[in-house]
Amino acid sequence: MTTLRKEASQLDERPTVIGLSALACLLFAGLWLGLFIYGLATAVTVDQFATARAYAARLDAPFYLTYANAALVTITATLFMGALYSDMARRAPLWAAMAVLFVPAYTVLALFAYLSQITIVPALLEPQAGPAAQAAADVILAQLLQVLPGSAVAMLNNLAYALLGVPSLIFGLLLWQQKRATSMRRWGGMFLALSGAASIVGFIGLMLEAGWLSWGSIVGGVLFLAALAAIGLSFLRHSEVHA
Repeated sequence: MTTLRKEASQLDERPTVIGLSALACLLFAGLWLGLFIYGLATAVTVDQFATARAYAARLDAPFYLTYANAALVTITATLFMGALYSDMARRAPLWAAMAVLFVPAYTVLALFAYLSQITIVPALLEPQAGPAAQAAADVILAQLLQVLPGSAVAMLNNLAYALLGVPSLIFGLLLWQQKRATSMRRWGGMFLALSGAASIVGFIGLMLEAGWLSWGSIVGGVLFLAALAAIGLSFLRHSEVHA
């Protein structure tokens, strides 16, 4: 009897964890978006290495806050996916297992992309001893600047979100198929699935240098925010049927 009570308690906690992790991710993502737009608005352009380097060289509080907050977005998104897995593993264990396999790779790549900006990049921005050392540092820096289009870290960051697109697509479709769930939850699932598909298409567009396809990454980001809001609110409504 005690075991049954514990299992029931765990089932009662699951919607709350999913809802809170979704809304926490939405909060940090909104803050990151505002900080990133502010940072880009105060820079002339980030199309070339010189201006991207100047953007990073400021190393002011907003710069550090932007990337520290981006790391929090990654962590809360990981928690959100893990919470969804715990719920979906009961309903569709095979699909849930396939989806969650992509989450660790996303987490590692995204954390590296963001945390390297406030750990490795500042060290490379310091004046080097001699022109040869400075030239070598600039070559490495050009690949590590996340804000510089085409850099290695920028591509890894886009790859991370393409990988996140796989569990987003699967979990989103599983949510959409829950006939007894409210329309808000089901549409949140559809937004999540569409965001995953758009992120994957966007990364393919970057690889193929197809500008119109690469916009999928931005569309995917907007849809992901909408999905977080709808899913988070729906799971926090305890009156909703959780089935």
